[in-house]
Amino acid sequence: MYIRIMERKVLFYWLAQFLGWGAYFILSVILIYMSGGFIATTDLFIFTLSSILVAVLVSHAVRLAILKFNLVKANLFKLIGLTLVFCIVGSTLLEIFQNILWPYWMGMDFLTDPGDGSVTAVGFVFAVFRSVLLFAIWSGVYFAYLFIEKSRKQEIENLLWDASKNEIELKNLRAQLNPHFLFNSLNSIRALVGIDPEQAKTAITGLSTLLRHSINLGKQKVVKLEDEMELVKNYLELEQIRFEERLKIDYKISHDSLKCKIPPLMVQTIVENSIKHGISKMIDGGTIGLESSYDGKTLEISITNPGELNPNAAEEGVGIINTQKRLAILFGEDASFAINQKGDLVDAKIKIRYT
Repeated sequence: MYIRIMERKVLFYWLAQFLGWGAYFILSVILIYMSGGFIATTDLFIFTLSSILVAVLVSHAVRLAILKFNLVKANLFKLIGLTLVFCIVGSTLLEIFQNILWPYWMGMDFLTDPGDGSVTAVGFVFAVFRSVLLFAIWSGVYFAYLFIEKSRKQEIENLLWDASKNEIELKNLRAQLNPHFLFNSLNSIRALVGIDPEQAKTAITGLSTLLRHSINLGKQKVVKLEDEMELVKNYLELEQIRFEERLKIDYKISHDSLKCKIPPLMVQTIVENSIKHGISKMIDGGTIGLESSYDGKTLEISITNPGELNPNAAEEGVGIINTQKRLAILFGEDASFAINQKGDLVDAKIKIRYT
């Protein structure tokens, strides 16, 4: 891919060189011809093509000198000074070819008024000055291209650096969830050991399946809501062994939302908080409500549980902070997460807009 991009840049450079100088010389010849200064001959055609080729080679040499002295990173005085020197040298070489070497080798039979074929010092200096302006414009365009490329490369490097940092942070956040999830599940099973050993054995088997599933999901950057909900259902089945009739589940998951991508273990983490801070503190338990909707652009997920919202929950909860950070990294301003008290229910709501 990189080689292909470089090949395209080289091709564009040479194409721009020949088209630019070609347009200048051809237009100059046409204007002089229309004013009666040139006669259409084969030599005029060859002279024009030769001038284009020499101008391309000389300007390419100026480019190599600019790169050799790394003028893009030089201070302003050095940049202007050396560029002017390169332009003067390049212009002199071009005019030597056009006004001295070509007349000596081929003659100037296409001139309507060839004179004695010699060039005056004043005429030569004027021609050089005119070409210096051309090469200065050419250098200005090339420097503009270099500065744009430099800025673009720096922007790409910054984006790659940010992406690398974000990826590391995401991995750390995902790794943080695994022990958090494991401890909560083990606490549930520990509560069963003394009460119902057989149920505890069943719970351990369920936990084994659950952990395998969670580890596989946790390795991914994003997962389908469908896969996440399968994990959540397994977890809630495990918790229902512990809470029995105290825990009820109300699923209202839209079929359209199942293919939407979300951070792995996100819903799982919020459900854990609902159990820990809601159901476990209620004598009669309650209902965990899971609802999702998708309108073609925005996914909304709502997890509710009975209880009262802790005012410091957003600042102190590991799972909540983790969820907020991962949503910010992956979706930026296109995602939001909020927890609110709605009557006797605590409502955790996630919104993700897909662009």
